[in-house]
Amino acid sequence: MIETTQKCPECGDSKLLINKEKGEIICKSCGSVIEDSLVDFGKERAFDEEDFEKKNRTGAPFDPRIANNIVTEVGNSADFHKLPANVKKQMYRIREKNKWVSNSLDQNLNVGLNHIKTVTSYLNITDIVEKEAARIYRLCAERGITRYTTNENLAAACVFISSRVNSLPKTLGELQEATGIKKKVIAKTYKMVARKLNIKIMPNTPFDFLNRFASELKLDPKIQTRAVKLINQMFKKQITSGKNPTSLAATALYIASLMENIRVTQRQVVEVSGITETTLRSRVKEMLKELGIKKSELKRKKR
Repeated sequence: MIETTQKCPECGDSKLLINKEKGEIICKSCGSVIEDSLVDFGKERAFDEEDFEKKNRTGAPFDPRIANNIVTEVGNSADFHKLPANVKKQMYRIREKNKWVSNSLDQNLNVGLNHIKTVTSYLNITDIVEKEAARIYRLCAERGITRYTTNENLAAACVFISSRVNSLPKTLGELQEATGIKKKVIAKTYKMVARKLNIKIMPNTPFDFLNRFASELKLDPKIQTRAVKLINQMFKKQITSGKNPTSLAATALYIASLMENIRVTQRQVVEVSGITETTLRSRVKEMLKELGIKKSELKRKKR
């Protein structure tokens, strides 16, 4: 209850109480209900960002993937197609002039966020990773980092960083295939962005790729379990230093599938992991020797 200085229209007393929970103003002297439909304009209590978006009552939730949530668009090509030729020409001119009034930041965001959307769609990346990539790109645009490289390079780097931060890593090879940008350029750009935005990126481990590779190869959970044990043995023997985590994950899954008598070809593993057959064969040979696995353990049962 909160006391107010207004006066009661019935008794003239100024001792009024406001009940925010019920939205009422009540006279303390005569008990008259002066108002019963107050609107609370205060903020809702929220414990995290997701809770805040659900309870926020000040418009649509902010989406970092949209350059400007309040921008006005003048139709689209599908709408203009139905119009007469002279009206269509005029509408296209209006649409172009509408774009001119937008500032350089909005234009930069439109281009960069469209690149991010294209890359994430190609790689079939989740919304969480896409939103984080868009947020990182927005920070780069606001702080002027976009002037150090192209929009395409920056978009690819933001997607790479976001996938790493969200523990859903994509390899530089996959980004190169999706964007056509060389791996060295993406690596150089993402390191620059991480340094300027002070983003700490932990090194990848074979476990980060194990589930995805196993899922794409359609392997049983028991093979994944055995592959995890093999990787743990690699770490204990300290033979993972300086080796690509994707190649270690692919090698562990291939050896585990052989030990479980599941037919998986080297070509299938290579296509999923992005490494070469030469790398896979050399890693398998090396791991069998280091882990003390005999070839007799890899023989498949006859079907």
